Amino acid sequence: MANVKNTYDVIIVGGGPAGIATALTLGARGISHVIVEASVAPTRKLGEAIPPNAKPLLQKLGIFHLVEAKEHHAYYGNKSCWGNDALELKEFITGIYGHGYLLDRLHFEEQLRMHVRNQGSIFMVGYKFRKVVRTNKGVDVSIQKDNETQILSAKYVVDATGRKASVCSQLGIKKQQLDQQFAMVCTATLETPMPHQILVEATANGWWYVAPQKDKEITLLFFTHRDFVPEKKNAAAFIEKELAQTVHISKLLAFALLDFENLKIMPAGTSKLDKAYGDCWMAVGDAAYTFDPISSYGITSALASGYYAGHALASVLANQEDAMLAYSYVVENAFQGYMEKLETQYASESRWKESAFWKKRTTALSINA
Repeated sequence: MANVKNTYDVIIVGGGPAGIATALTLGARGISHVIVEASVAPTRKLGEAIPPNAKPLLQKLGIFHLVEAKEHHAYYGNKSCWGNDALELKEFITGIYGHGYLLDRLHFEEQLRMHVRNQGSIFMVGYKFRKVVRTNKGVDVSIQKDNETQILSAKYVVDATGRKASVCSQLGIKKQQLDQQFAMVCTATLETPMPHQILVEATANGWWYVAPQKDKEITLLFFTHRDFVPEKKNAAAFIEKELAQTVHISKLLAFALLDFENLKIMPAGTSKLDKAYGDCWMAVGDAAYTFDPISSYGITSALASGYYAGHALASVLANQEDAMLAYSYVVENAFQGYMEKLETQYASESRWKESAFWKKRTTALSINA
């Protein structure tokens, strides 16, 4: 099939929260844009928690009403076993923003897609990103769906492809991996539903994160160093052995049915691009910076980076040359603040100073802080 060429001000590759937040901001500023997304339908992603202080951002993006849907739940705090054996509750309700939200993540992804379309964005689903080429006017981006190839032309391309940063990789922009933390992910079904809270517990070889899903289902994640991750065939036995080391989560799961059929093993450490923008491109969300899940920066950071990137692009297209520097300053400052908090968080766990995991964790963070 012959190539079809369409021209926009901005091409956004990736239709997750970061890409959609960029599109919503560009649309509000009257900038022509298109979102290109490989997945025809959204899939459930990890990351459910929206902290209370994200509410002003949600309002600026015009999506606050989405999190108030009945599929999502008020979120009043976390329970954490970290630094000692006690299970402590950290409540949000005393803060100025009140409660946060625990999302039905799949429903939230569906909501975002529908909302951005309703706001007038062109959302091309089922198209895989193939190639990006710099031109004297910006970039040409080749995308493919079945046997159909299209070439989209724009002044700027936004990489919203997540941790893999596919667009930046093709442009030769390098990503630094600051640590080697990995996640092992599975689900479990409880006898009775757990409260709408996140449960975190540290152990000698890593740490656990438990989040409620629909009904009695929970998502169960174990974070450890890449060196300790077993082969896939041994993963279930490894998780069960590590679960036995927990004080509190093992009690929660005493009569649970663990589902290892769709068990996943994936990188879950901190990484960053050498820079977040260039002469014809920007990176947003996990494509620019990936955050340790203990920080709860995930979705909020993705939405925020899209919001600031959208404004920076609109301003640059209006010949305000310093807008990109402002974007870089905002995201880099946020990342440095995150690194300082992360180092403090891991340093507060001192029960297993001689453990290989905690030695590697604290060493990696102190080197990169």
